[in-house]
Amino acid sequence: MADVFDHPGRGRPKKESTMDSLSLRVPDELVGKIDVYTAKLQEELPLLSITRADAIRQLIAMGLKAEQKRLNYRE
Repeated sequence: MADVFDHPGRGRPKKESTMDSLSLRVPDELVGKIDVYTAKLQEELPLLSITRADAIRQLIAMGLKAEQKRLNYRE
């Protein structure tokens, strides 16, 4: 009976890094622009499944990088 508990648990293995969940309200016009960006990314990368969340993460990362450059600071 003890060997029943000696194997790894079921389900997805834990990731090495975690992500926090972030909720925000966005105007419909901005959502439309994000969806257009998502569609363009999907066209460029047809073998990947690009979600709105993926596109938003990409836009935030690019925006932060541009602001770091503009404000001349690094992490």
